[in-house]
Amino acid sequence: MLQAIREKTSGWIAYVIIGLISIPFALWGINSYLGGGEQQPAAIVNGNEISVQQLDFAYARYRERLSSVFGGSLPGIFNDEIALKEQVLTQMIEEQALLHYIQQQGFRLGDAELFALIQNTPAFQQGGRFSKEMYQNQLASQGYSPSLYEFELRRAQEMDQLSQAIRSSAFVVPVQQDRFRALQSQSRKLRTLTIENPVDSTSVSEQEIVDYYDQQPARFMQPAQVKVDYIELNLDNIKQSLEIAEDEVMQRYEQLRDQLTTPETRSASHILLTVDDGNDEDKVEQKIIELKQRIDNGEDFAELAREFSQDPGSAADGGDLGDVERDMMVKPFEGALFALSVGEVSQPVKTQFGWHLIKLHAVAGGDTQSFDQARFELEQELKTELAESQIYDLAESLANIGYEQPDSLLPASEQLGLNIQTTDWFTRTSGAGLAQEAKVRQVAFSDDVLNQNRNSETLELEDNRIVILHLNSHRPSARQALEAVRDEIIELVKSKKGREQAQAQGQQLLAQLQSGGSLDQVATDQALELVDLGSVQRNDQAVDSDVLNAAFTMARPADGTVVFEGITEVDGDYTLIELSAVESATTDAEPDGQQAARQLAQALAEYDYQALTKSLTEQADVIRSSVAELQ
Repeated sequence: MLQAIREKTSGWIAYVIIGLISIPFALWGINSYLGGGEQQPAAIVNGNEISVQQLDFAYARYRERLSSVFGGSLPGIFNDEIALKEQVLTQMIEEQALLHYIQQQGFRLGDAELFALIQNTPAFQQGGRFSKEMYQNQLASQGYSPSLYEFELRRAQEMDQLSQAIRSSAFVVPVQQDRFRALQSQSRKLRTLTIENPVDSTSVSEQEIVDYYDQQPARFMQPAQVKVDYIELNLDNIKQSLEIAEDEVMQRYEQLRDQLTTPETRSASHILLTVDDGNDEDKVEQKIIELKQRIDNGEDFAELAREFSQDPGSAADGGDLGDVERDMMVKPFEGALFALSVGEVSQPVKTQFGWHLIKLHAVAGGDTQSFDQARFELEQELKTELAESQIYDLAESLANIGYEQPDSLLPASEQLGLNIQTTDWFTRTSGAGLAQEAKVRQVAFSDDVLNQNRNSETLELEDNRIVILHLNSHRPSARQALEAVRDEIIELVKSKKGREQAQAQGQQLLAQLQSGGSLDQVATDQALELVDLGSVQRNDQAVDSDVLNAAFTMARPADGTVVFEGITEVDGDYTLIELSAVESATTDAEPDGQQAARQLAQALAEYDYQALTKSLTEQADVIRSSVAELQ
C-alpha cells in the first residue's frame, strides 16, 4: 500500500504524504497512550498498551489529514481500511519503541524551555503577548487540560531532540557529493509502449465472485456501529429561548452611549511658523497675523501654506493634515480646531511648535446610534451573557446528575427539562450529525459507554456546545452479506484479472525484446502506440512517476545498444521501457555543490533515523493483534 503511494507521488506532494503517514505526537499522539480499556489491546509495546480506541482515534485523524491533501476525496488506493489501519498501527508501535528508548536514554525538556515554547506559540498569544486565558480556551476547545497538553508537548519535544541529534550528525565527503550531483543531473533517453489493463472487457463468473468473497473475509467486514442517546446544551438555543426586558436593554444603552458614538473627525489644514533661536517671537507673531489678514482678503490658504508654512510634513500639500480626531493634537491646537465652523480659518494659535493658522474643511462622525438602531445588538449581547451563565450552570448540574445516576440520561432530562436525542448509526471512524465530531466517536466507543453502559462525562464541543452520551444500540463487527458487496467484488476481480492479463502479455513481449526484438516491431505487431519521451531527468513532472522510477534503476546500456524493462503500474497497465542512452550533465551550474551536499546529508540523516526506528522496533517486546480481528 505505502509502496504504491510512494510510486504515485513525487516532489512536495510526496513529502506531505510521508508526513501524514507518521502519526504526530504533538497535540494528537501521546494523548492516545494515556487511556486504556478492558478489551483486547491493538498492541503492547514494552509493556505499554495501545488500545483499539487509541488506534481508531489515530486512524480517524490520519484519514482526515490525508483527505485534506486530496481535496476532501480520497483516491481509490486508500479504500482498504484494514490495510491502512495496519500501517497506522505499525507507526504507533514504532513511536512507542522510540518513546521507550528516549526515556531510557534520559532525553529531557526542562520546565523553563517548555514554558518558553508555550508562551511563544502564536495561538496562545493576544496582542503579541502570551494570554493565559487564551491558552486555556484553546486547549479546552480540543479537549485538553493544561497538564495533559504540557505532558504531551514535553514528550514530543524530547522525541524531536533525538531526531535532531541524529539528523545533525549526518555528513558527506567530497567523493559522495560529486557522485550524488552526477546522479542527480543525469538524464536518460526513453521510449515506451503501454499494454492497457483490459478491465472493461473482462468478464467475471459467479464462482469467481464467491471464491473472492470466501478468500477475503476480512476485507468485507462491516465495522462495529453504535447509536447513542445524548443531551445537548447549545448556547444559541438557550439564547433563543431568553427574553430580555426593555428597561434592561435601555440601561445597557445608557451605559454604552459613548461606545455607540462614532468619533468625530475634522479634515483640516494649517500654516505653521516656528519660533527658534534665529527667529524673534514678536516678528513671527506679526507675520502670522499678516498671513491671516491676507487670507481674510481672499488669498488662497493652500498657496500661502506652500509658500510660508514651516511644517515639513504638510507644507508641500498646502498644509493638509487629513482627518484629525480628538486627542491627536496638542490642546491649544485641538481647542481651536474643534471650535471652528466648516470653511472658517482660526485666529493665530500658539503651541510649543510655533504659531498656527488652522482651516476646517469638513466634519464627519460624532453621531450616536439611536436606541432603536442599537437595540438588536445590545439585546443579543445581554442574551449571550445570560446564556453563558446558564449553560455553565446547566453543564455542572448535567455532569453531576449523569455521574450520580450513570445508567440513564432520563433523570438528567427530567430534572433539567432537556430533551434526549438519538444519533444515527456511526462507526469509530465516521458518522453524521453529532457523530462527525471525533471526540464524540471516541467516547462512544470507550469502555465506560460501550461495555459498562454508563453515561459519559460531559464533552465540550465547538460552537459552544456541551453534550453527554449514553449507549442506545450496538451492532458488533460482522461480515457483510455477499449481495451487499457483489458489485464491489466484480470490480475488484475484473481489475485483478485485467492486471494479470496485461502483465502476462507484457512479460511475453519483454522476453521477446530482451531476446533481440525491436520496440518498433512490437509496436507495429501489437498495434500499440510508441511514445518517444526523449531525454528525461529524475524530476521530470511530465513523465509518469512509475516509469521514471523504473527507468532510473535500469542498467546503463553499452554504446549502440538498448536495454528493456517492464513494470505493472498501479492502475494495472503494463509498460515496456526502452533505455537507449544515459547522459550526465555538467555540474558547472553549482560550483560549490552546497545544495547537493545538503540534499544528500538530509537523505542520509533520514536513512539513519529510519534505521534506528526499525532497529528499536525489532528489539522491542511487541505483542500485536490483527486489525481485522479487532473490527
